[in-house]
Amino acid sequence: MTAIRILLADDHQIIRDGIKLMLKKSSDFEIVQEASNGQEVIEYLSDNADKVDLVLMDINMPGKNGIEATQHISDYIKGVKVLALTMHAEETYITRMLKAGALGYVLKESGTEELMDAIKTVASGQKYYSNEVSVTMINALMNDEKPKVQVLSAREIEVLGNIAMGSTNKEVGTLLCISGRTVETHRRNILDKLDLKNTAELIRYAIENQLVA
Repeated sequence: MTAIRILLADDHQIIRDGIKLMLKKSSDFEIVQEASNGQEVIEYLSDNADKVDLVLMDINMPGKNGIEATQHISDYIKGVKVLALTMHAEETYITRMLKAGALGYVLKESGTEELMDAIKTVASGQKYYSNEVSVTMINALMNDEKPKVQVLSAREIEVLGNIAMGSTNKEVGTLLCISGRTVETHRRNILDKLDLKNTAELIRYAIENQLVA
């Protein structure tokens, strides 16, 4: 049996090293390339798509994220499958990743055997979702009317409310006793979870959902 050729995309070296150790336990897998962000994935595949069967894709990465990279692969690079491997079990991330074209979605807390099964399943062209993801998707279907704001943490709601009132990252950080960089991370996560594009849409969303006075 020919080994499944994998492009491993994650912005944390320690995570990539751990996954490589896991997959080395079987001759069924070969890591042919690593990437720390979505742009590196796209650049490698643009010239080497024939060397890759599957991309093991993280979602939150600097620059071009995993969702954007997956969409590009779906649109322009045929024959390469995408399996999401992420810490995010929230409905918004799952939905956006699957809409972008990922065939599978597995959480980083999954064990070695499940990850291997997921890779084999997706590489064969079939779909694979970890149990937690399947439960989230079922609950989402049963609660279509649930407001999106419920996917935000209490801290993210605080950050959103203050941004909507015109505060800068530094001002929000001072108020909440966190760094401006942390505020920016929260802002990006909020945009991802609510499927919004910019601060203007954040403000409109906050007003519509009565998160600001």
